[in-house]
Amino acid sequence: MLNLPMKTRVAAGLARHYPAMSGRGTIANSTLMKYFDASEPVDTFADVAAGSIKIPTHDYVGRTILYFGDLDLKISTIINRVVSPGDVTLDIGANLGIVSLHLAQSVGPHGHVHAFEPSPLVIPYLTDTINSNPDLRITHHGIALGREQSKLFLHIPPRNAGEATLMTDGAKNAMNSVEVSVETLSTFAATQGLTQIDFIKIDVEGFEAEVLAGGKALLDAHIPKAILFEEHSFSRTAALPSSLELLSGCGYELYAITKSLFGLKIVPLTNPRADSAHDFLALAPDTASLYKSRLQI
Repeated sequence: MLNLPMKTRVAAGLARHYPAMSGRGTIANSTLMKYFDASEPVDTFADVAAGSIKIPTHDYVGRTILYFGDLDLKISTIINRVVSPGDVTLDIGANLGIVSLHLAQSVGPHGHVHAFEPSPLVIPYLTDTINSNPDLRITHHGIALGREQSKLFLHIPPRNAGEATLMTDGAKNAMNSVEVSVETLSTFAATQGLTQIDFIKIDVEGFEAEVLAGGKALLDAHIPKAILFEEHSFSRTAALPSSLELLSGCGYELYAITKSLFGLKIVPLTNPRADSAHDFLALAPDTASLYKSRLQI
C-alpha cells in the first residue's frame, strides 16, 4: 500500500475496525469512500490477515480488500471454524485470491489449496499473490469447472471481475468475453489423485449447479466433507434450485447462511431467515456432527 496516498492508507486503517458481518463491499464502493482514493487507479499489494494480496484499486473486490482487508466476514469465519491443518481444500472461482489465502493459512504447511480461476484479467493478480506468499500452499489452475469437458465463453463485466460468469445471459453486461477451458470436478480430482477433499468454496456467478453436476461421482461418495456455495434463487415456498436438489439427493445436510450484522447465523432451510440467504453450506452426513459442533449449529 506504500504507493497509495496517506488519506487512502488512513481510511483503510480505520475501515478495518468495521465490526459488522456484512456490508463491506457496499461501503468500500460507495461515493463517500471514493473521496479517499488515489487520483488514478493503481495496482498495489494490500496486507490482509493471511498474507499479502495484489489488487487493482479500480475493481469492486479489490477496493473492498484494500479498505477492509476482507470481502465477506461470514465466509472467513466459517473457514476459521471448519478448516483444519492438513486439509485439502478447493477455491472454485478464486478471483483475486482472498479466500484462497484464508484457506491456505488454515490448512498450514501440510494441507493444500487448489484455486480455480480462468479469467485472463484476474490471473496476473492471483499469480503475483501466490508468488508473494511462498509459504502458503496454493496451486492455481487456470480452468473453469462445469458439467462436462468443453470450451465456454467467460463474460467479464467492467469494474467487477468477480462477477465474471459462464452463464449465457452474462454476455449482455460484459466488457469482453473470452473462451476458457472447462473441466469436470470429478475428472480433476481423478487426474490429481485426490481421494481427500475436506472443504470446497464455490462462487461462480450462477454456474454453481453446473460445477456440482460435474462432481456427482465425488458427491455420491461424500468425498467433499463441506461445501460452501452461492445460490440466489432459493425460496422455502418453491422447489429447491438444482444446486440444492443435487446435494440433497447425494445425502448432504443443507443449511442457509443468513445475513446478519453481528455474529454468524446458520439455519436449516426451513427457517424463515433462510429466505434472505444467498450463501449455503452442505455437510456430508458422516462428518456433519463435527462441523455443526464447530459452527454451533
